[in-house]
Amino acid sequence: MFLWIALVGVFLLSFLISRRMATLQGSTLLDRPVARSAHTVATPRGGGFAIVVAVSLWLVVLSLTGFVSVSDLQVLLCAIPVAVAGFIDDLRGLPVRMRLPVHLFAAIAALSLLGPVPEPFFSGWLLLPEFVQSGLLVLALVWLLNLYNFMDGIDTLAAAQCLFVSGAAGVFLAGQQAGLAWVCAGLFAATSGFLLLNLPPAKLFMGDIGSTFLGFFIGLIALISHYQQSLSVWVWVLLMGAFIADTTYTLIVRVIAGQKLTEGHSTHAYQRLARRYGQHKPVVLAYMAVNVLWLFPIAWLAVIYPEYGVLFAISGIVPLMLVAGLIGAGKTSDHGKSANNNR
Repeated sequence: MFLWIALVGVFLLSFLISRRMATLQGSTLLDRPVARSAHTVATPRGGGFAIVVAVSLWLVVLSLTGFVSVSDLQVLLCAIPVAVAGFIDDLRGLPVRMRLPVHLFAAIAALSLLGPVPEPFFSGWLLLPEFVQSGLLVLALVWLLNLYNFMDGIDTLAAAQCLFVSGAAGVFLAGQQAGLAWVCAGLFAATSGFLLLNLPPAKLFMGDIGSTFLGFFIGLIALISHYQQSLSVWVWVLLMGAFIADTTYTLIVRVIAGQKLTEGHSTHAYQRLARRYGQHKPVVLAYMAVNVLWLFPIAWLAVIYPEYGVLFAISGIVPLMLVAGLIGAGKTSDHGKSANNNR
């Protein structure tokens, strides 16, 4: 009962901090629209600060009550440096050459705390040396936080994705690893508090502090569950499949076209759809429908048959990449067109 009451406190704390930040109209956190922006009104950013604070306090509660071990707590707290770098970026801008070392350090620290990789991540389909697997996991964590940042370009989408992933994973973990299930519950509650200020038209954006933290934190929970053999990492890949498909396909197209990857753009599938429909809500609902109707059932199968996790992940994500291609992800043909959206 105590944890349920504390969970309400997590939601309220996140909401109250978010509401306060939404009033910072004259601060350096004000996001002023530029040519590639999906919003037309200057709006405060950095609302992810509320999520980070609420989740961090929730982890302390779980640690004090014995639901999260000290070792797992240390791993999860590796997301804090990522959040700090994101907040500095929100305040005054932080070049990639300064952000990337922080991201790599946090990922390497987390993998070092987790220890040796317990089993081949490819379920026997592809055997790789342990140091290669560790290196791939570092890159995967850094890619995950960046792709989450890339997908935070319209109202509600990034927060709604977190609710889906944390909610679905919490259901899967409930009967296997109660501690991580409670971590997911806290993440769900904290993000819900922020979401109320991020509904279209958003009064507050989560900013880099929120998007990079969420991507990295979800990755850390995924790795802990895989290392402790409660939930395969491929289940998490499927739950994140909509974001992975969109960003990966867009990146491939941009690389082939010879475009600079460090340059800002608005060519993701979700951004093209937002311009096409002139508003954000239908796009968010479409992505959530894909999550619930397509990815969740396949992820559930991956829970039951973990030995086929790789095949399930490929089967779930490749079709979504093809859909992203049909939408025109990565192409710049309609880049710069005005959109009558409400962000």
